[in-house]
Formats: sequence, C-alpha cells, structure tokens
Amino acid sequence: MILLCAWSLFGTKRAIQSMTLAVTIKFLNPAIYHFEPSFALFAWGVLAVAGCRIIVDNLGRNGARNPITPWLVLYTVTILVQSLLVSHQPTVSVFKLVSFAFMAFTVMTGFKLCARGSLDWTPWFVGLWTAVALLSMLTLLAPAVGYRVNGTGFQGILNHPQAFGVFMAPMVAWLTAQLWFSKGSNVYWIYVAVPAAWALLLLSASRTALLAVVAAFAILVVVALVTRSKWRGSIGQALFRPATAVAAFVALFLMTFHTDLLSDTAYRFLRKSNNTATLEESFESSRGRGIAGQWRTFQTHPMFGIGFGVSLDPSFKPILEPLTGLPISAPVEKGFLPTAVLEETGVLGAMIFVPLLLGLSILAVAKADDIALSSLFLTSIFVNAGEMIFFSAGGFGLYTWLMIGWATSSYWKRK
Repeated sequence: MILLCAWSLFGTKRAIQSMTLAVTIKFLNPAIYHFEPSFALFAWGVLAVAGCRIIVDNLGRNGARNPITPWLVLYTVTILVQSLLVSHQPTVSVFKLVSFAFMAFTVMTGFKLCARGSLDWTPWFVGLWTAVALLSMLTLLAPAVGYRVNGTGFQGILNHPQAFGVFMAPMVAWLTAQLWFSKGSNVYWIYVAVPAAWALLLLSASRTALLAVVAAFAILVVVALVTRSKWRGSIGQALFRPATAVAAFVALFLMTFHTDLLSDTAYRFLRKSNNTATLEESFESSRGRGIAGQWRTFQTHPMFGIGFGVSLDPSFKPILEPLTGLPISAPVEKGFLPTAVLEETGVLGAMIFVPLLLGLSILAVAKADDIALSSLFLTSIFVNAGEMIFFSAGGFGLYTWLMIGWATSSYWKRK
C-alpha cells in the first residue's frame, strides 16, 4: 500500500492503477493473505494520495469539467446537512459521504483526463481480470482455498464468492459483448476467454452477478431497438456469427436431451444448493427480509431517512481508528440499492440521487459508441440490485466506480 501511494504520485494514469490494485489486494482470500483491519488505514491512504494527484493534474490542465459534478456536489451538500441533522451516527455518515464524493469525483475526473490523451484502458483491466481469473483457477485444485467461505460458492483468490461474482460480472459482460459485437479480426482469444469467464461466474453461485449481466444485455437490446441504429446493426450481425450458432446448438441440445438436468441445475443455482427451499423462501432468506426491513424503516423516516451509510441493526458496529476517532471500517449489508437509498436518505436524497445516476447512464450508454463498455457499465450498476456497494469507497464500491469511469471514458475519447 505504501508503494502504491508512491506510485500514485507519478501521474493520473498511475493513480488510477494504484486504486485498482489497492482494492484488489484488500479483498484477497484470507487463506492466501489476511488483510488485517488495522491495515485499512493504508488502503485509505492510497485513495487519498491517488485522488489528490488527480486533482492536482486537473487543476494543471484548466479543469476537466464533468456534467456529473454539479449533481454530485448537490447530492453531497444535501446529504451532508441531512446527516448532521438526522443521522443516528453522524460521524460515520459524514465520513462515508465525504469519502464517497471524493472517490466518485476523482475517478470520473481521472478517466476524463486520461481520455484527453486517448489512453486505452483495455490492456490494464483485461490484464487485471486475466490475472485474477487464472490465479483463481489454480485454487480449484485446493477447495479449502477456492471454496473457503461456504464450500459451495467459488471465491478463487478473493475473500468471498459474492465479491468474486461482482468482480467477474463486468468482465463477463465486456468479453461477451466483444465476442458478439466486435468487428475486429484479432479476437480469436475471446472464444476461449468467454466460456471460461462464464464458467467462473456460475461457479461463484452469485445470483446477483448473473442477473446483472443478463439485465445489462436486455437493456442494451431495448436501447438499440429504440434509439441506436448503429447498435441495431451490430446486434443483427451478431445473430449470424459462428459463436451464436454454437451457443444456439448447445442450448437446443440441452433443452432437448437434458431438460431435467438443465432445470435441476438452474434451480440449484437459484436456491444456492438448498434443495429443501422454494424460490420464494430462498429469496426471502437472502434479500427479501432485508428489503422488507429497509422499507419499514423508510416508512418510519420517509423524508430524510436514518442517515447516510448507517443501519439500525444491532450488528452494525463501526471500527474507529484510535488516534483520529474516524471510522476506518463500517460495513453494512444492504442488498437492494433503491430501498437502501430510501432508508438512508429518504425521499429527498432519492430525488437527487436519480438525476446523478441518470447522468452517468447518459454518458456511458446514450452518448457512448462502445457497446462493450456500455454493457460493462450497466452490469456494474445492476450488481447493486443484490450487493449495494455503489457508495462504498472503502469497500468494493471503488472497483465498481473504476468500471463506471472506464465506461464513461468512451464518450470523452469520442468527443
């Protein structure tokens, strides 16, 4: 982490690279490397140094103005006042809010600065994905490592199957879009990478990740049919690609000769191998109970919520840094983004959050040309339907925002 802080000082590109490596290291499998909670301060240091370096570069280039910034500032100021007045733990709320705003601003600014120089981030992120995927494959030979948490969901070299699924989801979306929609000729390696990535995603048993990828492509098809003629052409050409024919043949074969096996496998995946539970019971135990609780809390505090990034659950106990008293870790599991936003910030916060999210979507989908990066963006947003990490600057939310920044860079490069 100290070396990454130093590496961040060499420019915006290195700062973004340092953020990427820091969040990956922080979520390594404890069987390989145990990241002590006391080391979290060093991870925050990487974010702080990298972000400050980006801000300095931005000031030196007459400012890389971003249409998202006004909405981000409005959201931050509004929720800051709201947290000071109504939050059940104002110190935690303020720290989480400021760190989120700092992360979001610096990541978006950094990618726009890099886009000015036409920097292609594809080798960096594909390299990161490949490294994690290949090293994770090795842990298949050691189930005590690869399946350490629960014995059923594959986590590879990361600390939890859900984290591995969230990490793999953007990779799967991007690779699949490249395979189906890319017009380049030098993409033969993707024919190996795509099925391998899908296999790892399914092994993680992360329903959130799978549904995020499927939902992303469903939205892309709708957007293409409604507004994007260029994308319609790419989708039409994809129907006649060899990969489409192979996938259709495999699907038809399984549905014809192995219907029971296919349905049993799908049900086991949706129920996370709990053969005694129905789909409704599985959803209730996984996310339904939490969503219902968040909705009840919102009904009790409808206008302003209970405070940004906090929870009324007795298990919510932030870890404070002894010297400064600042919360270095305050994890809270809120799987569903819409109800979590309503619970924490009420109607007022949601009214400002929606335009912020819409502005990001316009940059990464409506005004972007790269359909692969648009699929990556939508997948990174939809994982928050089951793993609410959008605001988590000290957690896996940083990875999600790096994906968002990369996706929006397509618009800036074209412009």
